[in-house]
Amino acid sequence: MPGLTLPSQRCSGVALLEAMIALAILGATLLGLLYMQVRTLADAENALRQTQALHLIDDLADRIRANPAGFRELGSYRSDWGPAPAPEADCEAQWCDPGQLARWDLAKWKRHLALALPQGNALVFDSPQLPPGDTRRMLGVMVAWHSRLGETFRVSVPGATCPASNACQFGHVQP
Repeated sequence: MPGLTLPSQRCSGVALLEAMIALAILGATLLGLLYMQVRTLADAENALRQTQALHLIDDLADRIRANPAGFRELGSYRSDWGPAPAPEADCEAQWCDPGQLARWDLAKWKRHLALALPQGNALVFDSPQLPPGDTRRMLGVMVAWHSRLGETFRVSVPGATCPASNACQFGHVQP
């Protein structure tokens, strides 16, 4: 075609530069999308762990309610961080009094908690929110677990503090 001229040699590197800029923008966009995906998965996992912890607290409450004298035996349900001491009787194989049943329930519950949550642990304590001499009984339960991404939900209530580098959920057990 007449009147058309071919570009000179000095413009020949512009296309390569444009391609490199396009690849850099594409790479940054993909890294941003990957970060958002990982963040979404981490948030979903943390939400799942919180829900599991709440179900475990409800499970302990159900165990106490199922014990015929559960709320008179609250002292047997109290537990510090770490595994519960081994119960003296197997209440599935033999009859147990309410105190033995409480200790057996607590040990079984803590084993289940350790399996359900990564490095799952719990503290069961008297709730300090009740005035001394109050006839109602209430236990505080703090469930802790290790978060893979190091995210923590630091909970501190009177009578309990979440262990360092753990995520925690707190709840009450009452009649």
